[in-house]
Amino acid sequence: MAQPAYLVFRGCLIDTPALGTLRIRANGALGVDRLSGRIIGVEDDALGASAELVSAWIGQAVSSDQVSTTDLSADQFLMPGLIDTHTHAPQFTFLGLGHDLPLMDWLEKYTFKHESQFKDPELAHTFYKTAIARVVRNGVTFAVYYGTIHLESNCILADTIRTAGQRAFVGKVCMDANSPDYYCESTEESIQMTEQFVQAVLDGRSADDNDVLVKPIITPRFVPTCSDQCLRGLGALAQKYRLPVQSHLCENPDEIAFAKSCFPGTPSYSHIYHASGLFDTRTIMAHCVHMSDSDIQLVRQCGVGVSHCPNSNFSLSSGIADVRRFLREGIPVGLGTDVGGGYAPSILDAMRMAAAASRALIASRRDTGAAGADALPLDANELLFLATMGGARVMGMHEHLGSLDQGKLFDALVVDLAVPASPVPSAETTLAVNERLRDSPTDAWKLRAEQFVFLADDRNISRVYVGGNLIHSL
Repeated sequence: MAQPAYLVFRGCLIDTPALGTLRIRANGALGVDRLSGRIIGVEDDALGASAELVSAWIGQAVSSDQVSTTDLSADQFLMPGLIDTHTHAPQFTFLGLGHDLPLMDWLEKYTFKHESQFKDPELAHTFYKTAIARVVRNGVTFAVYYGTIHLESNCILADTIRTAGQRAFVGKVCMDANSPDYYCESTEESIQMTEQFVQAVLDGRSADDNDVLVKPIITPRFVPTCSDQCLRGLGALAQKYRLPVQSHLCENPDEIAFAKSCFPGTPSYSHIYHASGLFDTRTIMAHCVHMSDSDIQLVRQCGVGVSHCPNSNFSLSSGIADVRRFLREGIPVGLGTDVGGGYAPSILDAMRMAAAASRALIASRRDTGAAGADALPLDANELLFLATMGGARVMGMHEHLGSLDQGKLFDALVVDLAVPASPVPSAETTLAVNERLRDSPTDAWKLRAEQFVFLADDRNISRVYVGGNLIHSL
């Protein structure tokens, strides 16, 4: 029997279409065309039968058997999918280890050793399926992955993500300098295998096609492990195929000093990427903790997006990124888990860590008398924005993702706050919520959204949709 052509969700719809704006449609309705995977209509008040709503949205009559309706319960809401702007798929092999070390020591002791093992494609076959399933279970509908230097294993990673139904950018890591003998490649190998990977993943399609689920992303590991020739070659590939770029920037003071020693005389760390053609509106730079004024100016001018990875920055003692300044400067910011520098493959954790980082930075400036102590900490609405629309902006996909608006791709979550053993207390036992339920459902849902940000986990992610397809359900 053929599946219905349209999906309709009725109940509470929550999203953050702009920074600081929490939009709640407590009795809303949203329709999806399953063929295109896009939202065909949204109503603030769900009046009328679902088929009538779909008919009005598309401008032609639709029968009830063509529509599948989900009536959300009083403890459920629909929201955009979470976006992880920076993570390392092979580093799930040592998740939760090495957090007593700073970045450069951690790379030497754990990262290079474990990533090198993916020269065996069988490891990729057996391991990546579990890792990707875990990411999806945490409500991540779109992720930017680092792979390894190995062509075959990276292709397996891309295929695994595509099979899981997740949206992703996937990068073959490039490192031809200052790397262990057992985990290094020549400049020629790095560039040639990157182009082979790009062609394999695109498979004749255009990188500009926003309906393509999995795309390649140019991935120099970071400046210290890439020669000038390698960086420039990768920049040329990014321009040739119109591809996004990802790397690390100003994560750790030792890393910054190392990068500048590799390229003496450069005005800033950012200028090294810029000189190689790797710094534009399609670029995602992770961390950006210790940014000079020159770095920030160039990031803003070039339209580069920042992936804020607070768990990793705390865990490796790297420092605290000034997200409030980035936002004030108009720099796109999203959240990243940075597994395994970060120990939690959850954007919910990243939201909470971002809140803690924001407050810690303000407290530190207050205690030291530094400027910026009067800045406002990130609130729950802003954290939701960073996890959804902010991430979409960083990915260059904000016109297609990040909010529940007509015409956008339906990458979304059904959140259930009342699952068995839920970490989120019930509305009835949360007095601040309970007293608002009758008089102001919208105000009650604002509080429930805040509880979701600070208390929920993967048990509360009831369903995960990507492009209109259900890819995970409890």
